[in-house]
Amino acid sequence: MKIQVNLKVASQSKTSSNFDFTVNPGETIQSVKERIAASQLIAFPDQDLVLSDKVLDEKMTLEECGVHDAASLEFVIKATEDCLAQQLAELLQARDLSSDELGLLYCYKHGVSINQALKTIGCTEKFADFIRKQKQLSIDNGRVSLVRNDTKLKPISAAEEIKKILQENAGRMEITNLCSKFTQKFNVSIQSIVNMKPAEFLEKEKNLFALTGHGQVALKSAMLEQQKPAKEPQPVAPRQPPVESKPKAPVNIQADEAPASESSDSQEYLDLHNTISGRSFNSKVAQTLNDIVDVVTEKSFLNVAQVVKGGSVGKGTAITGTTDAQIVFFLKGLPPCDHSKWLPALLRAVAGVLTEHLNNDHSVEGIETTKDSVHMKVKGCVEVDLRFTPEFEGYDEVIQAMTQQRPDLRKPFDIALVKEKVQFVSKQPGQVKVTMRLLKWWRDQQRWSSVLTTPSDDILELIAVYSALQSKPKDQRTAIANAISLLARFDELRIVWSNFYDKEDIWSPLLQQRPLLMDPVNPFVNVANPQCFDPSELMTTAKTTHFFW
Repeated sequence: MKIQVNLKVASQSKTSSNFDFTVNPGETIQSVKERIAASQLIAFPDQDLVLSDKVLDEKMTLEECGVHDAASLEFVIKATEDCLAQQLAELLQARDLSSDELGLLYCYKHGVSINQALKTIGCTEKFADFIRKQKQLSIDNGRVSLVRNDTKLKPISAAEEIKKILQENAGRMEITNLCSKFTQKFNVSIQSIVNMKPAEFLEKEKNLFALTGHGQVALKSAMLEQQKPAKEPQPVAPRQPPVESKPKAPVNIQADEAPASESSDSQEYLDLHNTISGRSFNSKVAQTLNDIVDVVTEKSFLNVAQVVKGGSVGKGTAITGTTDAQIVFFLKGLPPCDHSKWLPALLRAVAGVLTEHLNNDHSVEGIETTKDSVHMKVKGCVEVDLRFTPEFEGYDEVIQAMTQQRPDLRKPFDIALVKEKVQFVSKQPGQVKVTMRLLKWWRDQQRWSSVLTTPSDDILELIAVYSALQSKPKDQRTAIANAISLLARFDELRIVWSNFYDKEDIWSPLLQQRPLLMDPVNPFVNVANPQCFDPSELMTTAKTTHFFW
């Protein structure tokens, strides 16, 4: 059934907007509130659903509350300037941020842009002006900081927080895992807070921590506790023959990806890979994508000829926390050209179908149309782009169609090459795909100034392939070192593939570009096109940082 929702902010007298919303009578009030908040991009968690001036109980169903078809409900958001200021203050507890960084971090944390949050509370001024009005925040030369005289907003103590993390993990951890958990908890690395390498900081704090070798750190108190003699003498067990120590858990990769032989120096790389690429996580992602495909193919009007899954999920290079997926639908009956005429209406229609039929079990945070896709976020799982292309007879027909188009009209045809793109990466040896995942993890630990300077998945995957072909590394430690060495000299690259096309087929203007890192399946695309990627930060970072810290 459909209800009318009147959106109101508690601190404002007027209704900000109203809209129709499809619900199920057996749905709980809590579920309806979550869906409304997601669809309207609301970042403030304190909300009420009201019927005839009565606040509805979250645990009850719509039917139990007397909500009928065409009923009018108020969705009241308890959002104020103080609420938003407190949310921002929580993001600033670790360190000062530029206003742009703070806005991006807010969007990452709450799933809503800072401009949308300001609009929700009825604030029409610019973000920087809003900050200047807040007593607990200050802004100077574009950098935002907390006013520290409030004891509730003291900056975090790296030593104390590291101690807590170790206590939660039996008092001992690998430094790499410790750094990862710290970053996940505070959205900032240990090194950026203490201004030194984590190992150096831990060694400096000798009263609290002890480096135990093999890249591990332990709490001093936990070590002393283990060394204490028992209070009562215990009977001595009969002497047993020595037992070999239990080997570490195998690296969690596909059977055909098991490294032939890895040196002991590579173990920390493999342990990290085991952490960032889990089978249960990949299984959850796969099921989510299957459910989305089922909704589109069964509930929409589209005549689907084929479905191909791309992105890091389709290629098999996804890592926990930064997972993206493409689902490409090849459709019968679509014109092969003039995408701008038929695509926008098609995207709106598919978005409507997904909004109506995707149930809450998927925790979909938002379904929206972009210029060329239907985009959605599945909470805690994956970001998905649904793309659509006419059905072609094969690779050669796609390339021929691109050849006949002006350069500015070729991009939509690239989607039709998703199957070849996936094949190129997925057929690489298992060790190479491990390197790809580790390089993505390394990228995500760094700070990049903009999207233009952030290396894409395609760049890192192709570098891993090329590096392996050129150097044939003996283990993962060597593979990573070789790949990062290439990244440090990125501006010198001139890489052309011969799997799907010859050098003579490449669009000639691309051969003049530097660096040149050709798309392995599309002769019209330089993945490192200087207009789309600035490699200066990447080269500097690759030259000056270690892989783990």
